[in-house]
Amino acid sequence: MQQTLRAFVAVMVPDAVAVFIRQVQAQLQLPGMNIRWVAAKNIHLTLKFLGDMDPSRVPEVAAQMDAAAGTIRPFSLAAKGVGVFPNLRRARVLWVGLTGDLDRLKAIQATLESGLESVGFRREPRDFGAHLTIGRIRERTDAKMIGASMDQLKDTASDGFHVDRLVLFKSILKPNGPEYSLLHTSHLAI
Repeated sequence: MQQTLRAFVAVMVPDAVAVFIRQVQAQLQLPGMNIRWVAAKNIHLTLKFLGDMDPSRVPEVAAQMDAAAGTIRPFSLAAKGVGVFPNLRRARVLWVGLTGDLDRLKAIQATLESGLESVGFRREPRDFGAHLTIGRIRERTDAKMIGASMDQLKDTASDGFHVDRLVLFKSILKPNGPEYSLLHTSHLAI
């Protein structure tokens, strides 16, 4: 049996944004809501989930990351607002949205997606939606209660942060949450 690794390409968020997200999580923790919160140290913006792959493919993924990163200059984003997937009635994932230079973010994600598709990784069928996953709802929750909590946070935003690199992470799923290990970093064009 061949060994595989679970991997994804992401943009990391700075500690100040992780602190902001922890505050949002605290405001959303209401009685009767059974949510598994993402640990602040694991908050990231996923650009491409690669799934289980052969470790020998890391260099070709790194090459596609470097190529995509070389096409875009550094840019700024901020965390803003709260939402759920798939919808309020069947909410399963809580997320914080992003604002700022979303055109550059979408451009680098599209370039990365195309490059990885050219070396055999399946294209994501859904359109890219920039978000930071902050929690997973474990059981059905009152849609009105979630909606009211989200409305209170719709204009809440973090300070801006600078995006200047892409990272490739290996993810090991553990009972107390995933553990991430850095495999490669690609710096954006200067």
